[in-house]
Amino acid sequence: MFCAVVEGQGKGAYFIEESKGELEPVVGFIPFHGTLNLRNVDTRGLQSENIEELGGGECKGVVVHLCRINGIVAGTTVPLIEGYPEEITEVIAPVKLRKLFDLKEEDEVVFSPREEVWKPNGSIVKHENINLFESVIFDLDQTLVHLDVDWEGSYEELKVLMQEYVEGDITEYRHEDVFQIAEENGLFGGVDDILTKYEIEGAKKASPLKLIEFLDKLSIPISVCTINSPKAAKIALEGLGVMDKIECIIGRDSAITKPDPEPLYRCLEHMGTSKGNSIFIGDARSDAETAYRAEMSYLHPDQLV
Repeated sequence: MFCAVVEGQGKGAYFIEESKGELEPVVGFIPFHGTLNLRNVDTRGLQSENIEELGGGECKGVVVHLCRINGIVAGTTVPLIEGYPEEITEVIAPVKLRKLFDLKEEDEVVFSPREEVWKPNGSIVKHENINLFESVIFDLDQTLVHLDVDWEGSYEELKVLMQEYVEGDITEYRHEDVFQIAEENGLFGGVDDILTKYEIEGAKKASPLKLIEFLDKLSIPISVCTINSPKAAKIALEGLGVMDKIECIIGRDSAITKPDPEPLYRCLEHMGTSKGNSIFIGDARSDAETAYRAEMSYLHPDQLV
């Protein structure tokens, strides 16, 4: 749903600062010390939790609803105070949402359940505002670069290798299903060898996409999480002169790939940063699904300018 931004009373900063220890394990992130106030929010059906003895005074606790604002993990905070106005909802997030999305009064944001992640509408982010997060993880192909891979040739070789184990056209299978079938039948090494061969050739001819030029403006840790070969990823990024900006590349070194959240967790572990206060940026629905499973914020490359 779309909800309008409204002026707050400036009391959120004190409340969040005093309560962040209790809020963090519920919402999954360290909250920014302030709230975004929204009008016309419907929290029915959202996962919620009641934090008792929070707020003090007449407040008997706070009800927290887990949500997303334009793809960013967030939570509403509703004080249990008799007569508290229902038309205004205060939202907490890991970053200052007003700054991230350059929000003004009456601007609209997409308010959604945590599981609705894919390509939020009307939410443009200036690339330098990604620095509000603790760290950022990028997908590779069609996000940072275009790998000029002969996918048709690779599929022809995969068909021969896996013809006894797949039904119909292998191109109709999700990549994670192909990898799982290959792993179960002792063929993952062969599948990886075929794909790596083609991906390395494509990486040598990789071309940059717009997000590549933004990397210079980022001062936070950066990683790359891809279903492609990490060798091919390194060749592409080195060829485009940006490898020195990347702390780590987690690629297809096992059958556990996106949308399993494990590769994102490995990136975060390497950078020493948290999932709740970091962000994942990728072009595919599987990237959005990965962010959801990892309980991370997500943006589509089209949202960055």
